[in-house]
Amino acid sequence: MASIGRKYRTIYLVTAALMVALVGGYALAATSLTNGPNQGSNVTTSPTSAFAQGTVTSEQLVLMTNAMVGLGTTGTNPIAVGLGGTPTALTACAASPCAAQSFRPFSQNAITPTLADYAEQIVLSVTQPTAGTGASAFDFSITISITVGIVTSNVVYQGYISTGTTSAGSAMTIPVFLFLDFGTTTAPVVNSPISMVFNQCSLATACP
Repeated sequence: MASIGRKYRTIYLVTAALMVALVGGYALAATSLTNGPNQGSNVTTSPTSAFAQGTVTSEQLVLMTNAMVGLGTTGTNPIAVGLGGTPTALTACAASPCAAQSFRPFSQNAITPTLADYAEQIVLSVTQPTAGTGASAFDFSITISITVGIVTSNVVYQGYISTGTTSAGSAMTIPVFLFLDFGTTTAPVVNSPISMVFNQCSLATACP
């Protein structure tokens, strides 16, 4: 990950707590924030600071479909150094409600997205500013601990997103779905906590 010592970057740490109920042999995770994006929906929130580009809405365990497997990625990392790379810009939304936009992370522990694999669905609500305000970008690193049988492992997912801009007279809110393939067809237990680190990029077209 890029150096956290750079003053132009603001780091937000999100932790996710595990739900008590077990569903179909695995545990669904519900997010509880201690420092970072605000959050709503079916999750518990206790933020101490706001994340300018948007909010974490929800997350849950899903099965990869052909549509998910074929999704584009959140940015590229051409120099392969930490989180330095080029963000994917969201498609402009001209009127509310905005259509959901879906992606896979550009990096996920060398796991090849595969039909019927278990995966974590993370939903963000990203604020798309007007052209007058200008776009901004952020990178993310999500670490999830899973247990399959008796084996526990950590999977790390990374990506870059640019908000893009809207031609509307005011900012728009875009639902952004991230599908994080676990690389297993056996139902895993998603362990607590899920860690999400968001870094605001110095430019709308490049990170860090």
